[in-house]
Amino acid sequence: MSSIKNYQKAKFAQVNLDDGNKILISYGADDMKVFLLGFLSIPKKTIHDFSVGFLDSLNRKIGYDMSKDVVKILSDEISKATSLNEVKNICLGLEKDKSFIEKI
Repeated sequence: MSSIKNYQKAKFAQVNLDDGNKILISYGADDMKVFLLGFLSIPKKTIHDFSVGFLDSLNRKIGYDMSKDVVKILSDEISKATSLNEVKNICLGLEKDKSFIEKI
């Protein structure tokens, strides 16, 4: 199973996939992106850019609950992937699945 290597609350998480690829989930000022990491862990390619509507819904659901963090929630879901294709599919699936946000 893939693993979360580095995590900093509300900022980023690095996930090492079973296929040897490393990805970065980065939470910016107004967006959240998933990057493929290259040499020296430098972002090499954007894998997914979460929609503003999805992030807004997720942040509204969390509200002021300090025990929850968008980066941690999404990195836990993405770490279930074993390859880049699965990461893409999980990201797209999370945005389409309305029940995901309700379960948080």
